[in-house]
Amino acid sequence: MAHFKIEKSRILNFALPHGYDINKLEIGIPVKKDEASKIGLSEANSVVLPSTTFGKECERNANGYSYTDKTQPKKRRYVSTNWIYPFGNTNASKVAVDIYKKCYPKVIVSPTNIELTLYENESGEKYVIAYLTPEIRQNNLKEVVNLFLEIYEVCYVFKDTIKISNEIKRTRCNWKILPPGEKPSVHLIKKLRKEGSETDNFFVARLEKLEAYKPKQIVEGINGFNGYYAYVFDKYCFLECAFYGNATYILPAENWEILSQKTKQELIEKKEVVEKIIHTEDWFRKISAAFRKYEGR
Repeated sequence: MAHFKIEKSRILNFALPHGYDINKLEIGIPVKKDEASKIGLSEANSVVLPSTTFGKECERNANGYSYTDKTQPKKRRYVSTNWIYPFGNTNASKVAVDIYKKCYPKVIVSPTNIELTLYENESGEKYVIAYLTPEIRQNNLKEVVNLFLEIYEVCYVFKDTIKISNEIKRTRCNWKILPPGEKPSVHLIKKLRKEGSETDNFFVARLEKLEAYKPKQIVEGINGFNGYYAYVFDKYCFLECAFYGNATYILPAENWEILSQKTKQELIEKKEVVEKIIHTEDWFRKISAAFRKYEGR
């Protein structure tokens, strides 16, 4: 089987080897031991977005990243939320106060969302292969290689022997249904207490607010969707992130799982987001209005 092997910590550039066709090559590794189960793959044609826990490459692949552009003038920007007693009255409930300051603008780089799939040929040989779309083939082969190097410390580029059909139905395994009554806010509180962090905060309050509306189903993001929760109601799904991101996304309930695996940019550009509610001081009011508008309650 024609291929070449890469063993580095990461690569800075990807040069197409002589004789390799960019539209035919495949990138991955053969499965000899636990290569597939390591990333959550168990059946042929199953697909995962690699977990952010593997490192920076996987983190950027799943969530994107940002950098400060110091060539531009500073602008007023939200930086955090503090919970305080109003007017120092300790007998009252704490309220959220957003903190703003002058900062250099941030450039947001969208996630590449490279997925890995388990392929099995007619001889029973298995491979963990990157699911290469035409866009990824043209623009992100370096990122694909670096994902494998971060996870496995080795990567193979196969010339054209492995054939992956786009017509095969693939099963994505990036979400799991939580048992009835299990609340993400409780998990988050336990995690924060273990870290010695404040539990009376904006993160917990957002989750508790959505849980109070008694969703039909709560689904937890796994693999590359760590920290995300989908609250599925009769007509719509509210996609909330406990730690990452800065907004709640409202999607149609009937195909929320398919839509939720797209990038935020794709969802907005294709107008598949019903509404986006940014995490600001108006979030609670806007969420209440959204439930009245979309769910009639």
